[in-house]
Amino acid sequence: MKLRILHTADNHIGISFAQYPDLVRDRLFEERFSALERLVFTGNQRHAHFLVVAGDLFDKQTVTKGQIERAVGILATFDGEHVLVLAGNHDHYEGPDNKLWRWFRSACEGTCVLPLTDPTTKEFEMDDFRVRFYACPCPSKHSKQHTIGWVADTDKESEVIHIGIAHGNVEGLGLDADQRYFNMSEEDMRGAGVHTWLLGHIHVPAPAPGTTGRPLYFMPGIHTPDSVKTTHPGHAWWIELGADGSCHHEQLTSGGVRFVRLRRSLEDGAGIEDLRVACASLDASNTVLDLQLTGRLNEEELSELNQLLDEIKSRFLHLTREQDIAQVLDAAGIASRFPDGTLPNKLLLELLADESNAGDAHLALDIIETLQS
Repeated sequence: MKLRILHTADNHIGISFAQYPDLVRDRLFEERFSALERLVFTGNQRHAHFLVVAGDLFDKQTVTKGQIERAVGILATFDGEHVLVLAGNHDHYEGPDNKLWRWFRSACEGTCVLPLTDPTTKEFEMDDFRVRFYACPCPSKHSKQHTIGWVADTDKESEVIHIGIAHGNVEGLGLDADQRYFNMSEEDMRGAGVHTWLLGHIHVPAPAPGTTGRPLYFMPGIHTPDSVKTTHPGHAWWIELGADGSCHHEQLTSGGVRFVRLRRSLEDGAGIEDLRVACASLDASNTVLDLQLTGRLNEEELSELNQLLDEIKSRFLHLTREQDIAQVLDAAGIASRFPDGTLPNKLLLELLADESNAGDAHLALDIIETLQS
Protein backbone atom coordinates (compact mmCIF):
# COMPACT_ATOMS: atom_id res chain seq x y z
CA MET A 1 0.00 0.00 0.00
CA LYS A 2 1.14 3.54 -0.73
CA LEU A 3 0.60 6.66 1.34
CA ARG A 4 -1.90 8.88 -0.47
CA ILE A 5 -1.73 12.65 0.09
CA LEU A 6 -3.67 15.54 -1.39
CA HIS A 7 -1.52 18.65 -1.05
CA THR A 8 -2.81 22.21 -1.30
CA ALA A 9 -1.67 25.63 -0.06
CA ASP A 10 -2.26 29.37 -0.46
CA ASN A 11 -6.02 29.12 -0.45
CA HIS A 12 -6.22 32.69 0.90
CA ILE A 13 -9.76 32.46 2.14
CA GLY A 14 -11.02 35.89 3.12
CA ILE A 15 -9.68 37.95 0.21
CA SER A 16 -12.06 40.88 -0.07
CA PHE A 17 -11.82 41.58 -3.85
CA ALA A 18 -12.94 45.11 -2.97
CA GLN A 19 -11.99 46.48 -6.41
CA TYR A 20 -14.88 44.63 -8.09
CA PRO A 21 -18.64 45.30 -8.21
CA ASP A 22 -20.72 43.57 -5.56
CA LEU A 23 -21.91 40.59 -7.62
CA VAL A 24 -18.43 39.88 -8.97
CA ARG A 25 -16.88 40.33 -5.54
CA ASP A 26 -19.34 37.89 -4.00
CA ARG A 27 -18.64 35.30 -6.70
CA LEU A 28 -14.86 35.54 -6.27
CA PHE A 29 -15.17 35.45 -2.48
CA GLU A 30 -17.34 32.32 -2.65
CA GLU A 31 -14.96 30.67 -5.11
CA ARG A 32 -12.31 30.38 -2.38
CA PHE A 33 -14.67 28.10 -0.46
CA SER A 34 -16.03 26.29 -3.53
CA ALA A 35 -12.54 25.33 -4.69
CA LEU A 36 -11.78 24.01 -1.20
CA GLU A 37 -14.93 21.89 -1.35
CA ARG A 38 -13.84 20.49 -4.71
CA LEU A 39 -10.48 19.54 -3.25
CA VAL A 40 -12.02 17.69 -0.32
CA PHE A 41 -14.43 15.92 -2.67
CA THR A 42 -11.51 14.82 -4.87
CA GLY A 43 -9.55 13.61 -1.85
CA ASN A 44 -12.51 11.54 -0.71
CA GLN A 45 -13.08 10.09 -4.18
CA ARG A 46 -9.44 9.01 -4.36
CA HIS A 47 -9.37 7.74 -0.77
CA ALA A 48 -6.55 10.05 0.35
CA HIS A 49 -5.03 9.26 3.74
CA PHE A 50 -4.11 12.89 4.40
CA LEU A 51 -5.07 16.31 3.14
CA VAL A 52 -2.20 18.73 3.77
CA VAL A 53 -2.67 22.52 3.69
CA ALA A 54 0.87 23.92 3.61
CA GLY A 55 0.11 27.41 4.87
CA ASP A 56 -2.03 30.46 4.05
CA LEU A 57 -5.37 28.74 4.28
CA PHE A 58 -6.48 32.25 5.28
CA ASP A 59 -5.52 35.52 3.60
CA LYS A 60 -5.03 37.62 6.72
CA GLN A 61 -5.13 37.62 10.49
CA THR A 62 -8.43 39.52 10.46
CA VAL A 63 -10.60 36.84 8.85
CA THR A 64 -13.89 36.53 10.68
CA LYS A 65 -14.87 33.76 13.04
CA GLY A 66 -17.61 32.78 10.61
CA GLN A 67 -15.13 32.41 7.74
CA ILE A 68 -12.85 30.26 9.91
CA GLU A 69 -15.71 28.02 11.03
CA ARG A 70 -16.95 27.67 7.46
CA ALA A 71 -13.50 26.64 6.21
CA VAL A 72 -13.08 24.11 9.02
CA GLY A 73 -16.56 22.77 8.29
CA ILE A 74 -15.53 22.05 4.71
CA LEU A 75 -12.22 20.44 5.70
CA ALA A 76 -13.96 18.35 8.36
CA THR A 77 -15.88 16.47 5.63
CA PHE A 78 -12.60 14.81 4.63
CA ASP A 79 -12.94 11.02 5.00
CA GLY A 80 -9.24 10.19 5.44
CA GLU A 81 -7.07 10.10 8.52
CA HIS A 82 -6.47 13.81 9.07
CA VAL A 83 -6.36 17.26 7.52
CA LEU A 84 -3.08 18.93 8.53
CA VAL A 85 -3.20 22.73 8.40
CA LEU A 86 0.07 24.64 8.71
CA ALA A 87 0.34 28.28 9.75
CA GLY A 88 1.72 30.23 6.76
CA ASN A 89 3.04 33.76 6.61
CA HIS A 90 -0.38 35.35 5.94
CA ASP A 91 -2.06 33.35 8.72
CA HIS A 92 1.05 33.08 10.91
CA TYR A 93 0.87 31.91 14.51
CA GLU A 94 1.89 34.56 17.03
CA GLY A 95 1.24 32.57 20.22
CA PRO A 96 -1.62 31.45 22.47
CA ASP A 97 -3.37 34.83 22.26
CA ASN A 98 -3.58 34.68 18.46
CA LYS A 99 -7.31 35.12 17.81
CA LEU A 100 -7.33 33.46 14.39
CA TRP A 101 -5.80 30.23 15.66
CA ARG A 102 -7.76 30.27 18.90
CA TRP A 103 -10.97 30.32 16.87
CA PHE A 104 -9.53 27.74 14.50
CA ARG A 105 -8.67 25.31 17.30
CA SER A 106 -12.12 25.70 18.79
CA ALA A 107 -13.76 24.95 15.44
CA CYS A 108 -11.51 21.87 14.96
CA GLU A 109 -12.56 20.16 18.20
CA GLY A 110 -14.00 16.73 17.51
CA THR A 111 -13.01 16.80 13.82
CA CYS A 112 -10.20 15.29 11.74
CA VAL A 113 -8.62 18.74 11.25
CA LEU A 114 -5.31 19.30 13.05
CA PRO A 115 -3.73 22.77 13.27
CA LEU A 116 0.07 22.84 12.95
CA THR A 117 1.17 26.02 14.72
CA ASP A 118 4.36 24.92 16.47
CA PRO A 119 7.53 23.26 15.14
CA THR A 120 6.73 19.64 15.91
CA THR A 121 6.40 16.12 14.53
CA LYS A 122 3.15 14.25 13.99
CA GLU A 123 3.47 10.51 13.56
CA PHE A 124 0.74 8.17 12.34
CA GLU A 125 0.69 4.39 12.06
CA MET A 126 -1.06 2.96 9.03
CA ASP A 127 -1.74 -0.69 8.24
CA ASP A 128 1.54 -1.27 6.40
CA PHE A 129 3.77 1.66 7.39
CA ARG A 130 4.35 4.63 9.61
CA VAL A 131 4.52 8.24 8.47
CA ARG A 132 5.97 11.20 10.32
CA PHE A 133 5.25 14.79 9.35
CA TYR A 134 7.61 17.59 10.34
CA ALA A 135 5.60 20.79 10.78
CA CYS A 136 7.53 24.03 10.21
CA PRO A 137 4.98 26.86 10.66
CA CYS A 138 5.55 30.59 10.24
CA PRO A 139 5.66 32.64 13.47
CA SER A 140 5.43 35.96 11.59
CA LYS A 141 4.56 37.43 8.21
CA HIS A 142 8.18 38.15 7.30
CA SER A 143 11.49 36.61 8.24
CA LYS A 144 15.00 36.43 6.82
CA GLN A 145 15.35 32.95 8.34
CA HIS A 146 13.51 29.82 7.21
CA THR A 147 11.86 27.53 9.76
CA ILE A 148 13.12 24.10 8.66
CA GLY A 149 16.59 23.98 10.26
CA TRP A 150 15.54 21.89 13.26
CA VAL A 151 14.37 19.00 11.08
CA ALA A 152 17.92 17.98 10.16
CA ASP A 153 18.75 17.40 13.85
CA THR A 154 15.82 15.03 14.42
CA ASP A 155 16.50 11.27 14.45
CA LYS A 156 14.76 9.46 11.63
CA GLU A 157 13.94 5.76 11.65
CA SER A 158 14.58 4.08 8.31
CA GLU A 159 11.26 2.23 8.19
CA VAL A 160 9.22 5.46 8.55
CA ILE A 161 8.14 7.77 5.70
CA HIS A 162 9.38 11.25 6.62
CA ILE A 163 7.62 14.29 5.16
CA GLY A 164 8.37 17.95 5.85
CA ILE A 165 5.66 20.63 5.71
CA ALA A 166 6.81 24.24 5.41
CA HIS A 167 5.90 27.63 3.99
CA GLY A 168 8.24 30.09 2.32
CA ASN A 169 10.20 31.03 -0.75
CA VAL A 170 12.45 28.56 -2.58
CA GLU A 171 15.63 29.96 -4.09
CA GLY A 172 15.42 29.82 -7.87
CA LEU A 173 11.66 29.27 -7.92
CA GLY A 174 10.27 32.50 -6.48
CA LEU A 175 11.56 36.05 -6.12
CA ASP A 176 12.70 37.13 -2.67
CA ALA A 177 15.45 39.69 -3.29
CA ASP A 178 15.24 41.08 0.25
CA GLN A 179 15.16 37.64 1.89
CA ARG A 180 11.88 38.44 3.65
CA TYR A 181 9.85 35.28 3.09
CA PHE A 182 11.49 32.38 4.96
CA ASN A 183 13.78 31.71 2.03
CA MET A 184 14.89 28.06 1.65
CA SER A 185 17.51 26.55 -0.62
CA GLU A 186 17.43 23.06 -2.08
CA GLU A 187 20.51 22.35 0.01
CA ASP A 188 18.54 23.31 3.15
CA MET A 189 15.73 20.94 2.23
CA ARG A 190 17.99 18.10 1.14
CA GLY A 191 19.96 18.34 4.35
CA ALA A 192 16.84 17.81 6.45
CA GLY A 193 16.83 14.12 5.55
CA VAL A 194 13.12 13.71 4.74
CA HIS A 195 11.64 11.84 1.80
CA THR A 196 10.05 15.02 0.39
CA TRP A 197 8.75 18.45 1.34
CA LEU A 198 5.19 19.74 0.99
CA LEU A 199 5.49 23.51 0.62
CA GLY A 200 3.36 26.60 0.24
CA HIS A 201 3.88 30.30 -0.49
CA ILE A 202 4.74 30.54 -4.20
CA HIS A 203 1.62 30.65 -6.38
CA VAL A 204 3.27 28.77 -9.24
CA PRO A 205 3.22 24.94 -9.14
CA ALA A 206 6.42 22.91 -8.89
CA PRO A 207 7.87 20.59 -10.02
CA ALA A 208 7.17 21.08 -13.70
CA PRO A 209 4.63 18.75 -15.37
CA GLY A 210 6.29 15.59 -16.64
CA THR A 211 8.82 15.41 -13.82
CA THR A 212 9.45 11.82 -12.78
CA GLY A 213 10.98 10.16 -9.75
CA ARG A 214 10.61 11.55 -6.24
CA PRO A 215 10.91 15.37 -6.22
CA LEU A 216 12.72 17.09 -3.39
CA TYR A 217 9.66 19.27 -2.83
CA PHE A 218 6.15 19.99 -4.06
CA MET A 219 4.60 23.44 -4.40
CA PRO A 220 0.92 23.25 -5.42
CA GLY A 221 0.39 26.91 -6.28
CA ILE A 222 -2.81 28.71 -5.38
CA HIS A 223 -5.90 26.44 -5.42
CA THR A 224 -7.99 28.86 -7.51
CA PRO A 225 -6.81 32.06 -9.23
CA ASP A 226 -7.14 35.43 -7.51
CA SER A 227 -5.71 37.86 -10.10
CA VAL A 228 -4.21 38.06 -13.60
CA LYS A 229 -0.86 37.20 -12.01
CA THR A 230 -2.13 33.62 -11.73
CA THR A 231 -1.96 32.25 -15.26
CA HIS A 232 -2.79 28.64 -14.32
CA PRO A 233 -6.33 27.44 -13.46
CA GLY A 234 -5.58 26.60 -9.82
CA HIS A 235 -3.79 23.43 -8.78
CA ALA A 236 -3.18 20.85 -6.09
CA TRP A 237 -0.88 17.83 -5.97
CA TRP A 238 -1.91 14.21 -5.70
CA ILE A 239 1.03 12.30 -4.23
CA GLU A 240 1.51 8.59 -3.60
CA LEU A 241 4.59 7.56 -1.60
CA GLY A 242 5.78 4.02 -1.03
CA ALA A 243 7.71 2.83 2.01
CA ASP A 244 10.46 1.87 -0.44
CA GLY A 245 10.88 5.50 -1.48
CA SER A 246 8.87 5.24 -4.70
CA CYS A 247 6.72 8.20 -5.68
CA HIS A 248 3.86 8.87 -8.06
CA HIS A 249 2.49 12.41 -8.38
CA GLU A 250 -0.20 14.05 -10.44
CA GLN A 251 -1.20 17.68 -10.83
CA LEU A 252 -4.91 18.28 -10.24
CA THR A 253 -6.95 21.29 -11.38
CA SER A 254 -9.16 22.75 -8.68
CA GLY A 255 -10.06 26.29 -9.76
CA GLY A 256 -13.44 27.35 -11.08
CA VAL A 257 -12.64 30.86 -12.31
CA ARG A 258 -9.93 32.35 -14.52
CA PHE A 259 -8.29 35.76 -14.70
CA VAL A 260 -7.13 36.45 -18.26
CA ARG A 261 -5.25 39.43 -19.65
CA LEU A 262 -5.28 39.83 -23.44
CA ARG A 263 -2.85 42.29 -25.00
CA ARG A 264 -3.59 43.25 -28.59
CA SER A 265 -2.22 45.85 -31.00
CA LEU A 266 -5.05 46.52 -33.46
CA GLU A 267 -4.22 47.92 -36.87
CA ASP A 268 -7.14 46.75 -39.00
CA GLY A 269 -10.29 44.66 -39.13
CA ALA A 270 -8.27 41.43 -39.08
CA GLY A 271 -6.91 42.36 -35.66
CA ILE A 272 -10.43 42.97 -34.38
CA GLU A 273 -11.52 39.58 -35.68
CA ASP A 274 -8.54 37.95 -33.96
CA LEU A 275 -9.66 39.59 -30.71
CA ARG A 276 -13.21 38.32 -31.26
CA VAL A 277 -11.96 34.75 -31.75
CA ALA A 278 -9.72 34.95 -28.66
CA CYS A 279 -12.62 36.13 -26.50
CA ALA A 280 -14.94 33.45 -27.90
CA SER A 281 -12.45 30.75 -26.86
CA LEU A 282 -12.74 31.70 -23.17
CA ASP A 283 -15.23 30.39 -20.62
CA ALA A 284 -16.75 33.85 -20.38
CA SER A 285 -19.14 33.41 -17.45
CA ASN A 286 -16.26 32.17 -15.28
CA THR A 287 -13.61 34.59 -16.53
CA VAL A 288 -12.45 37.99 -15.32
CA LEU A 289 -11.10 39.49 -18.54
CA ASP A 290 -8.63 42.39 -18.71
CA LEU A 291 -8.07 43.85 -22.17
CA GLN A 292 -4.97 45.91 -22.97
CA LEU A 293 -5.61 47.46 -26.39
CA THR A 294 -3.32 49.67 -28.47
CA GLY A 295 -3.00 50.50 -32.16
CA ARG A 296 -4.51 52.66 -34.92
CA LEU A 297 -7.94 52.17 -36.47
CA ASN A 298 -10.11 54.18 -38.83
CA GLU A 299 -13.55 55.38 -37.83
CA GLU A 300 -15.38 52.36 -39.23
CA GLU A 301 -12.97 49.96 -37.50
CA LEU A 302 -13.30 51.82 -34.20
CA SER A 303 -17.05 51.46 -34.45
CA GLU A 304 -16.62 47.73 -35.10
CA LEU A 305 -14.34 47.40 -32.07
CA ASN A 306 -16.75 49.26 -29.78
CA GLN A 307 -19.61 47.08 -31.00
CA LEU A 308 -17.57 43.96 -30.17
CA LEU A 309 -16.76 45.23 -26.69
CA ASP A 310 -20.42 46.05 -26.05
CA GLU A 311 -21.38 42.54 -27.18
CA ILE A 312 -18.96 40.65 -24.96
CA LYS A 313 -19.21 42.79 -21.84
CA SER A 314 -22.31 41.05 -20.53
CA ARG A 315 -20.93 37.57 -21.25
CA PHE A 316 -17.91 37.76 -18.98
CA LEU A 317 -17.89 37.53 -15.22
CA HIS A 318 -16.15 40.90 -15.36
CA LEU A 319 -14.50 42.95 -18.09
CA THR A 320 -12.01 45.77 -17.74
CA ARG A 321 -9.97 47.44 -20.46
CA GLU A 322 -7.20 49.93 -21.02
CA GLN A 323 -7.42 51.38 -24.49
CA ASP A 324 -4.90 53.56 -26.30
CA ILE A 325 -6.02 53.45 -29.92
CA ALA A 326 -5.41 56.37 -32.25
CA GLN A 327 -7.94 57.02 -34.98
CA VAL A 328 -6.60 56.77 -38.51
CA LEU A 329 -7.90 59.65 -40.58
CA ASP A 330 -9.44 58.73 -43.94
CA ALA A 331 -11.78 60.32 -46.43
CA ALA A 332 -14.86 58.87 -44.76
CA GLY A 333 -13.75 60.17 -41.38
CA ILE A 334 -13.15 63.65 -42.83
CA ALA A 335 -16.57 63.68 -44.54
CA SER A 336 -18.29 62.67 -41.31
CA ARG A 337 -16.80 65.71 -39.57
CA PHE A 338 -16.77 68.37 -42.28
CA PRO A 339 -19.24 68.57 -45.22
CA ASP A 340 -17.96 68.42 -48.78
CA GLY A 341 -16.83 71.78 -50.09
CA THR A 342 -15.95 73.28 -46.72
CA LEU A 343 -12.46 74.62 -46.17
CA PRO A 344 -11.52 72.00 -43.49
CA ASN A 345 -12.75 69.22 -45.79
CA LYS A 346 -10.68 70.42 -48.72
CA LEU A 347 -7.57 71.07 -46.61
CA LEU A 348 -7.65 67.71 -44.85
CA LEU A 349 -8.28 65.73 -48.05
CA GLU A 350 -5.37 67.50 -49.74
CA LEU A 351 -3.04 66.79 -46.82
CA LEU A 352 -4.23 63.18 -46.63
CA ALA A 353 -3.35 62.68 -50.30
CA ASP A 354 0.26 63.64 -49.64
CA GLU A 355 1.64 60.22 -48.67
CA SER A 356 5.12 61.62 -48.08
CA ASN A 357 3.77 63.59 -45.07
CA ALA A 358 1.14 61.21 -43.73
CA GLY A 359 1.02 62.81 -40.29
CA ASP A 360 0.19 66.32 -41.50
CA ALA A 361 -3.54 65.59 -41.88
CA HIS A 362 -3.77 64.33 -38.32
CA LEU A 363 -1.89 67.37 -37.03
CA ALA A 364 -4.16 69.71 -38.96
CA LEU A 365 -7.25 67.94 -37.60
CA ASP A 366 -5.97 68.35 -34.04
CA ILE A 367 -5.48 72.09 -34.64
CA ILE A 368 -8.93 72.51 -36.21
CA GLU A 369 -10.67 70.64 -33.40
CA THR A 370 -8.74 72.67 -30.80
CA LEU A 371 -9.85 75.93 -32.43
CA GLN A 372 -13.43 74.70 -32.63
CA SER A 373 -13.50 73.84 -28.94
